[in-house]
Formats: sequence, structure tokens, C-alpha cells
Amino acid sequence: MGKEYLFNKKTFLIRVIYAGILAAIVFVFGIYSIIRGSSMKYLFMLICFLCVYTIITNFISISYPEKIVIDNNKISFSSFNKSHVYSKIELKCFKIKEQQLAGKMYIRVNKTSLFKGRYWIDLRAYNDYKDLGKNLLEIEEIIHPNSLKANIKKNNAMYEERKKNYVSKGKRRSHCVRNEA
Repeated sequence: MGKEYLFNKKTFLIRVIYAGILAAIVFVFGIYSIIRGSSMKYLFMLICFLCVYTIITNFISISYPEKIVIDNNKISFSSFNKSHVYSKIELKCFKIKEQQLAGKMYIRVNKTSLFKGRYWIDLRAYNDYKDLGKNLLEIEEIIHPNSLKANIKKNNAMYEERKKNYVSKGKRRSHCVRNEA
């Protein structure tokens, strides 16, 4: 059994379910306005398009998963009694765009489409969010070990290790010490 990360119930209700219901209400109002012959027909068409997109991402494509399970050999994203399960062996692509200050991640898995493979993860809304973020980044590093992002992290880790060793030995940089005569 792997590690299970759950979205906070209250936050999920507000951000995903209420937002989807609001989008459905606005969609119905927009269709009504278009049929009635509103002078802003094109604006309502755009609004209806955005509402349909919101409904699809919130309820159909599981873009905001309620539960994430990371196991030794698979990862699954679940919501509304639906799951997208990916075996780590069959993962060809696992790309993460991090928004570190906001504590969010946009994950693309394998071949993405409107209905599968794109996930918005608000780390702070999940239990044990630091561990979740670390595990997702480790999966990305395993799938893409030679990516620029992985190389930068390795370089930064080596730099930090050298810096720590340099300081612990009591050495100082020569340009930092001034010889006052």
C-alpha cells in the first residue's frame, strides 16, 4: 500500500464543487441570454465556452484530484469515484511546472488531452503536503533524469555540499579578508 494524500474536504467543496456548480448556473444563464437575443450575444458565447471548460476540468477530467496515491509501482489521481492510474513503468512523460511561492504544481502525464493527463495540485490543500511535493518531484526526476531541471538540482546540491564542507573546515575566501596595513 502506498502513501495516500487527501484534499481538504472543505477546500475541495469550495474550490472544485461550488466553482463547478457556479459555472453550470452561469452557463444556463448564458444560453438563456443567447436564445433570448441579447445584444451581447458574443460575450455570452465566450462566457458559455469558459463555463463548459470549467465544468469539464472540475468534474470530468479530474484536473483537481481529491485523492493522490503514490505507490512503489503506480501513481493514481482520483476524484468523483473516477481514477486515472499510471504505472511507473508505462510513464513516458511526467512534467511538473512548479509555482513554489504559491505552493502549486501543474502536472502533465504522458500524452495529455482535455480529459486526461493534466492535474492542478494545490499542495497546501493536501495532508502531508511537503511529502507529496517531494514525492512528485522525485517521480519527475526518475522519469526525466537528464532534464535541465534535474541537472540544475544536482548542481545546486553539489554546490551546497561544497559550501558546507568549505565552511565547516574553517576556510575563508581570500577576497573576504582584508589586510589592513
